[in-house]
Amino acid sequence: MARSPEAAAMCLDCLERRVRSDLAGTGLSFVHGLSDSPLPFASSAVVQVASDGPQQCVGSQKVSGYFVLVVLNGGKTFVDIKKCENNPLEQLIICTDDNQCAAQADSSPGVEYTEDLQSSSSYDNQQLIINTITKLTPVYYRGRVSASEIRELIASYINLSIEQNVISSLNMLCENKVTGSSGLDFLSFVGFSAYDDIHHSGLVRHPNILPVLGVIESSDCWYMLQHKAPYTLENIMHYSPEALCSDWHIRFFIYQIISALAYLHDFGVHHGNLKPSTILMSDSLWPYLSISDIWHVKQNWDFGGPEGSTPNSCCVAEDCSSRSIYASFNLPSSLDWPSHFKRWWAGELSNYEYLLVLNKLAGRRWGDPAFHPVMPWVIDFTVRPDENSDIGWRDLTKSKWRLAKGDEQLDFTYSSSDVPHHVSDECLSELAVCSYKARRLSKTILRSAVRSVYEPNEYPSSMQRLYQWTPDECIPDFYSDPCIFISLHSEMSDLALPSWVTSSEEFICLHRDALESDRVSQQLHHWIDITFGYKLAGEASIEAKNVMLPPNDPSRPKSIGRRQLFTKPHPKRSISTPHSAYHNKVQSCARCQGKGSDSTTDVMLNGCNPRNMLSQVNFLEEFEQATLFMEVEHHLNPIYSYADTSASYCSSVKCPSSEFSDQEILQPDSVLSVVPDFDFGSYLECFESDDSSPMGYQELLRWKQMSYSVTEHHANDIFSIGCMLAEIYLRRPLFDALLLAAYKETGILPGALHELPVHVAMLVESCIQREWKRRPSSKQLLESPYFPPSVRSAYMFLAPLQLLCTSRDRLKYVAKLASEGALKTMGKFAAEVCAPYCLPFVSSSLSDVDTESGLSLLKEFLKCLSIQATKELILPIIQKILQAPEYSHLKVSLLQDSFVRELWKKLGKQTYIERVHPLVIANLYNSPNKITASAASIVLIGSSEELGIPITVHQTVLPLIHCFGKGLCADGIETLVRIGGLLGESFIVKQILPLLRNVILLCVDSSMVIKPEPQHSWNSFALIDGLSALEGLVSVLPVKAVLRELLEDQVCLHIKVLMLTHLDLRVIQVAATAFLDLCLRIGPDNTVIYVFPHLRELFAELAFSHDSSAVSLSTEGFKISDGNKSEPIKMESRIDLIFLLYPFLASLVGIEKLRECCSTWFLLEQSLQRLYNWKLEPFSDFSRSSENMKNQRFHPGNYTSSEVVPTKPLFNGAGWSVSQSEIAKTGWNGAASTHGSRLEHGTSSENLSASTSGNQPWFWFPSPDSSWGAPDFLGRSSCLKDELPWKIKASVLYSARAHPGALRSLAAHDDECTVFTGGVGPGFKGSIQRWELPNMNCTSGYYGHEEVVNSICILSITGKVASCDGTIHIWNGQTGKLRAAHTESSTSFPLQTGSTQQANMLNQDTLSGGILSTAFRGSLYTTMHYMASEDKLVAGMGNGSIRFIDISRDQKLHLWKSDSAEISFSSLVSAICSCGSDKQRNGSVVTSSSWIAAGLSSGYCRLLDERSGKIIAAWRAHDGHITKLASPEDHLIVSSSHDKTLRIWDLRRNLSTQSNIFRSHSDGIFNFSVWGQDLISVSRNKIALTSLLRPSSEIGHQQLALQNLYSADRGVKYKNISVLSTISVLPLSRLFVVGTEDGFIKICH
Repeated sequence: MARSPEAAAMCLDCLERRVRSDLAGTGLSFVHGLSDSPLPFASSAVVQVASDGPQQCVGSQKVSGYFVLVVLNGGKTFVDIKKCENNPLEQLIICTDDNQCAAQADSSPGVEYTEDLQSSSSYDNQQLIINTITKLTPVYYRGRVSASEIRELIASYINLSIEQNVISSLNMLCENKVTGSSGLDFLSFVGFSAYDDIHHSGLVRHPNILPVLGVIESSDCWYMLQHKAPYTLENIMHYSPEALCSDWHIRFFIYQIISALAYLHDFGVHHGNLKPSTILMSDSLWPYLSISDIWHVKQNWDFGGPEGSTPNSCCVAEDCSSRSIYASFNLPSSLDWPSHFKRWWAGELSNYEYLLVLNKLAGRRWGDPAFHPVMPWVIDFTVRPDENSDIGWRDLTKSKWRLAKGDEQLDFTYSSSDVPHHVSDECLSELAVCSYKARRLSKTILRSAVRSVYEPNEYPSSMQRLYQWTPDECIPDFYSDPCIFISLHSEMSDLALPSWVTSSEEFICLHRDALESDRVSQQLHHWIDITFGYKLAGEASIEAKNVMLPPNDPSRPKSIGRRQLFTKPHPKRSISTPHSAYHNKVQSCARCQGKGSDSTTDVMLNGCNPRNMLSQVNFLEEFEQATLFMEVEHHLNPIYSYADTSASYCSSVKCPSSEFSDQEILQPDSVLSVVPDFDFGSYLECFESDDSSPMGYQELLRWKQMSYSVTEHHANDIFSIGCMLAEIYLRRPLFDALLLAAYKETGILPGALHELPVHVAMLVESCIQREWKRRPSSKQLLESPYFPPSVRSAYMFLAPLQLLCTSRDRLKYVAKLASEGALKTMGKFAAEVCAPYCLPFVSSSLSDVDTESGLSLLKEFLKCLSIQATKELILPIIQKILQAPEYSHLKVSLLQDSFVRELWKKLGKQTYIERVHPLVIANLYNSPNKITASAASIVLIGSSEELGIPITVHQTVLPLIHCFGKGLCADGIETLVRIGGLLGESFIVKQILPLLRNVILLCVDSSMVIKPEPQHSWNSFALIDGLSALEGLVSVLPVKAVLRELLEDQVCLHIKVLMLTHLDLRVIQVAATAFLDLCLRIGPDNTVIYVFPHLRELFAELAFSHDSSAVSLSTEGFKISDGNKSEPIKMESRIDLIFLLYPFLASLVGIEKLRECCSTWFLLEQSLQRLYNWKLEPFSDFSRSSENMKNQRFHPGNYTSSEVVPTKPLFNGAGWSVSQSEIAKTGWNGAASTHGSRLEHGTSSENLSASTSGNQPWFWFPSPDSSWGAPDFLGRSSCLKDELPWKIKASVLYSARAHPGALRSLAAHDDECTVFTGGVGPGFKGSIQRWELPNMNCTSGYYGHEEVVNSICILSITGKVASCDGTIHIWNGQTGKLRAAHTESSTSFPLQTGSTQQANMLNQDTLSGGILSTAFRGSLYTTMHYMASEDKLVAGMGNGSIRFIDISRDQKLHLWKSDSAEISFSSLVSAICSCGSDKQRNGSVVTSSSWIAAGLSSGYCRLLDERSGKIIAAWRAHDGHITKLASPEDHLIVSSSHDKTLRIWDLRRNLSTQSNIFRSHSDGIFNFSVWGQDLISVSRNKIALTSLLRPSSEIGHQQLALQNLYSADRGVKYKNISVLSTISVLPLSRLFVVGTEDGFIKICH
């Protein structure tokens, strides 16, 4: 192939000049070049556009302002492409000057076949290649373009409008309306078989082809502009291999690549350049193929040829400094590591060049500050480098980080960190690179990477200072580019050179001489080991103090990172490089004078003996080490192509010499004239996927036998697919040059193929067949049994979401498919995969029109996803919407009764309370929207009865009270009142009133203390909220209850507040209004009896106050009722209390009674007449007058009354056309609406039950503690898990006899209303009782066990319960009916009819005690653990083995057997736990636990890989029988034992040396329970509370604070003497339940 005299690959300086010149004024700025070689030569560049608007979303990724600009070579290409007979693009011919057509034949690389062509032929070729690009993918602009047009093109891309027509067509198809062919074209791409025969119009992009925005013509070249993908497959494989987290994801990923490949093959184009670096990937790991990487386009535009480019040919500008920088380079652009290593070892390649090769292998990129090539510092710049002196040379056996920080600091960091590490940052950070190159970079880059405020004086001013300042390594520029010292900024001085040089050129020469010196050459391999080699991992990294801080989330995709190239020590160099000239400097170091580059050619790795250098023995040893090293590290030269891609297209086809027009290239066979019919039902059927049937080996074998390819070039692409697929699984390349050559010669498959799973090995073997015709075609690969139906259906579902169109249209499309049952048809797993791509469309910013689609999509996913997936995928979306401060129609829709119920049902009570309930409450304070607050109020009221009293108190009432003073809206106050009305008088009296009384009294006391103004204001508002809530509760309580709780033997809270003269007038007015309501509620007689005695002091204070004796008082702003008009009044001074209270009480009880009570009545009435012109009204007007006075309210600030909100009907048809209190049919039950009606109409509340007997639910729940209700500004924090430490009172609230004998096991349901107890039943057999906590009744039980039950697990997903007595019984938790039984004994499990019939019957026998009725057998199950994420039960056995049981299918799975040495009675499995976190590892599907811990009766603990059963660690955890294990965090295990200790194990540290021990128990610890960071343990009759949150300094032996349990009877406390056997915490209720050896269950707090 002929080459252009001006190659397209340019040095980065020339490339930047050209881009800036050609694209001036377009808004595109040059960022950095994209080089395919170790040298800084590139044919494409990253450019950036400034966007004022927010980033848009495509699928689940954001569209950034970064693009790739591919330079198409200068319009001077010398290859003309004509159409051959058989294949329009694959068989090409070369046109010579004589217009003769000659077919290209197979040849070796680098051979040119043509002479110079005429310019007209070159122009035709340009148009032909451009047409090729535009036919393979839609190009949205083509030709010469102005700056404004480029800006418009970029804007249309960023605004997601360039593929709007395709999604619009798809949305029409969903309505069975066919408009145009774009939607049908797209469906044919993604596998809709009904339209396989459609000929593509060329106007629709395949979803896995990278969008090309334009092919732009400039004055002397063409550019291809396309989006920049953030990752490549090479990035993922090297830096975050766990991002492809499962076998299914790998299949889905490969399927997409093959789909794009099939699209190209349909057009007659082969890719020819498939390898990990050319597979581009989005943020969501959606893969793309780029048109610019296709061999046909890449080679015929002359960028990236097989032999690469030389510095002279790559420097376009005559004055380019790179000509002198790289003039002496001897490094080809091809990346052949073995060849480079040989040359470097033998001295033919310089240290500098070899390090560039290693940088390229490690993925580092020229011009990218975040991942710039790295070089070692070799001198400290204090003195001129001299090889004969040790002064000034850097120690290359240690990293620069270690030299800068010191060993002592690194040791401390390693020992004290939670995650042990020495190095917390890259060896070359972006900050360091930008600081090094500060003189040459723009201020914009410096502000973004170094410091937001540009301070030129803060950058190191000299090389010596720079070296001392940085802990990072050097960059190549300091060894090659003299311009790096010269500042482009007037305010920043040049980087000062050492005193021992006179110019930057001299410094570069000496610095480079130092790098190539013998001293450095003999130590450089140590630095390579640290930076790229074996000292990056394992024990070697610890010894070198080079342990890197691992990423927080290994599954998160990354484009940068530390790649370990070598696993063995790097060989030392044999001979140094003769370096004769740098920057045209003739001089060199003395050792190289008179020595040419040919002097080292005899010292290659060819077996020749060295002369005058080393002894023959030493040389042979070094030669052998180097050879073995190359063999071990062969993976650094991967091969992905079976054939040489530089060979010609038409290897043997002779084409006639005739002219063809460019329109014939890639011309479709026909154009659709009539749009075919479309059946939406048939389309939905394509989503059916059933992966349950296993893929058989025979199916794969039959498919393999039927596979074949039609062209050799297409088959070569398939070979590349097989190589990449194998590498993804193996995490190393399948072929290198030697292995491929051996395979071609012998046909023996690589041994690595046997390491692959069988189904993968079969597919890879098919793809890499030596005979190309036997390889499958791309379409046959898509039909392979390797790809399950769920892969195809998920791809068809997700592909339209990658279109460049608005999120609104994509949401509409996906919501329509989901609502029509597509998700349900796809199955649970496929739906989980699709969720991360779809759910980001649902946000609070949706319009009212789009809200319906968003809500529909959420509901459909809620139905299809598992519980675990719902928590990780849907719940964060809902939380984000509820947390949004602004109003949104979607937020109100989420707070509908139907959706909240569905969410509750799916997640369970505990998850709902912890993660959703606080957000509902948050919508009631801090100036909430009225509609949103009303909806949130209904949710809280409706949920209170189902939550139960304990949870309602702690999770609803207390958080609302904690919001007092923080802007709690009127709906929040009304919520408290309505909950009280719903749950009855007993609840109000026992729970809410004590809390309100405590808040009011605390605020009163706090108001007497001088505090800053903010706290004083908060205190006032808290008082207003408390008094308003109290006023509401008075209206729903019976009068007797009001008198008893607020007036009899009590100081009236209202009067206590009114007596405070220093309070804010707003508080006084609210207190006065609430006081009048209280009087009106209890009636005139009770007012005289209970209230008037307390009023004397207040009236006396008002009568003799200074204001009341004044002659006159301004009444401006003070509104007085006039006739029947009722208007709010506002207090201007404290004396206004007279007008608020006295006239109202006079009307209520009569003036005479009031005067009898008030000795100062004359003064008060005089003040009223003088100040307010008050006159006594006739008694007959009492009713109207009192009502008018009652209506004269003051409402300060945000505390406005409920207003009429005109809005369309919401909440299942119930509208908000009236105030919230008038809603009659809203809520979760009828009780809520009944009490709401009473509140509004003021009807009597006497029918509220005042009973506190045991017949009431939760009768045993005590009144709240006196400190519970304090708002947070008074010293109390609020939120579920941010509260003050849990203070246990160790008080028994209720006790009941559960079993005749010992109670050995206990399990509490997540709803905290149900508890299952297992113990000794009648006849010493095992029995299980089901207890309902609201009434403390035993409602049912299970009696099918023959032995004492040692373990109970509530299987929350299925509603079943598993219990174990040596055998495992799985039964219905409601009915007690046995569903399945599992045993490891030799005989089958005996299903006794009598046992199953009495399973749901209560037995009243009162036997006590219990023993095992049969001898112990090693095959019995000894303990259980439920893995909710996988719905599996893990059972430990008496012989130390572990059995897995699938709950959904009721069948036993694999068995992990213990070592034979451990099989004994003393090593039974006594406790099991698994990974405590349910975090997802990637953006799509929730992964399962990664480890399982098993505690043995011998005191040992084993940590096993959950997937393979491999023992990760084993250590002696205790000196006795391990009683329980728990995992509160992924990296923590808590264990207890009969050795009287409780221990905490950090899995990130050395387990054998840890000493986190808690002591103090005098007996063995039988059990413990964990919630959050609190842990309660039981031993004998004592409990102990401790926290897992302890500073590192406290690690070691700790003493537990022991407590006794006490019971109270008639005020007398009795110590519990029963032996405690088990415990379970009820975290939401702040209670715990214990079981005792004498058979009792006790509820404590």
